[in-house]
This record gives sequence, C-alpha cells and structure tokens, in this order.
Amino acid sequence: MNITHTKAAKVSIGLNSAMLLAATFLLAACSQQQSTEADDRLAILEMQNRYVLAMDYFDADGYAAVFTEDGVLDWARGEVIGRPAIREFMATGTYDLRKLNFQPAQTPDGKEWQPAVRHLVTNQVIEFNGDTARVISYWMNYSNAADRRKIEWLSYGSWDDELVKVNGEWLFKRHKIYNENNPNRFTAGQASPLAQ
Repeated sequence: MNITHTKAAKVSIGLNSAMLLAATFLLAACSQQQSTEADDRLAILEMQNRYVLAMDYFDADGYAAVFTEDGVLDWARGEVIGRPAIREFMATGTYDLRKLNFQPAQTPDGKEWQPAVRHLVTNQVIEFNGDTARVISYWMNYSNAADRRKIEWLSYGSWDDELVKVNGEWLFKRHKIYNENNPNRFTAGQASPLAQ
C-alpha cells in the first residue's frame, strides 16, 4: 500500500469515527430529552396518585404537599387558596363520611368498621410547556358507606389542572374539579377541554 492510500484510509477512518461520535451524541441527547418527558409524565401520574391516597386516608399533610405554596383547590364549594389553607381544609374532615351520619357498623370482634371512599384517576392527557403543564383527567369514586360488604359508585367527573415543576417536583398550581353529578360543576354538553 502506498503512502497516499494510507493517508486517505486514515482520513476516512477519522471522518467515520467523528460521524459515529456525533451520531452517538445526537442519539444520547434525543434519548435524554425523551427520557425526561417520560420521567415527567410518570412523576405527574404518581403525584395524582399521592393526592387521591392522601384524600382517601385523611392525610392532610400529604394532601397539601402536592400543591404549590400559593396553589388553588377549585372545587364544588369554591376556592381554597394556599397550601396552609388547603391543609386545614383537609384536616377538618370535609371528605370524612363518618361526619355525614352514615350508618355505623362493627367488625365481628366489635370494633368500629369505618366507611371508606376510594378514588380512581384515569385517561390523563398531559400537555407540557417547559416547567408547566396542563393535565386533563377523569376521576370517579366509590364507597361502602351504606353497607360495608357492598360498594356503590358515588360520583365522577374530570380535572382540568395547571401544574408547575418546583425544585424538580410537579405540583398543582390550580386543581380544578368538575363533578358530573353536580348541576353547578358539570362539563357534559360542553366542548372538549382539549379542543383548540
């Protein structure tokens, strides 16, 4: 092999290596961007799950923790503004069926068998805009309040939420709750919240 062919081969190998390295960096950057959005989506879903678990188990601290310091809970009876007020709202037992005179019940060994409500969240559509997001979700809940051995569906609706990422954590900036069984908070018959 002569020197000209050897130099050309080295240049060719050098260019191929540089192109391969550039392609690797590009793929890594794209993968990291996709991974970040996937991680954000998962973090939002987990935040919603923490919210409903805190609500169902009367955990006022956990409930308030998923809101920003100036967050707004916008629900059927109005707005609750700020994390301290949202915590107090939950601590007063607004969602505690035992305060609504449901039928008492006991376990076979004579202990109080408290009624329970459980919430489900589904059909989330998440639209990102930097460190903010809009999330549309469906929710529904059921209870065993009337007869502990049976469940009944209570209500359902949707959420239209504004989220913000604070110190790497997604939180409710405004959590807006619609109830399809409430004449003042329904969305049936209206345009899709995703319609532009």
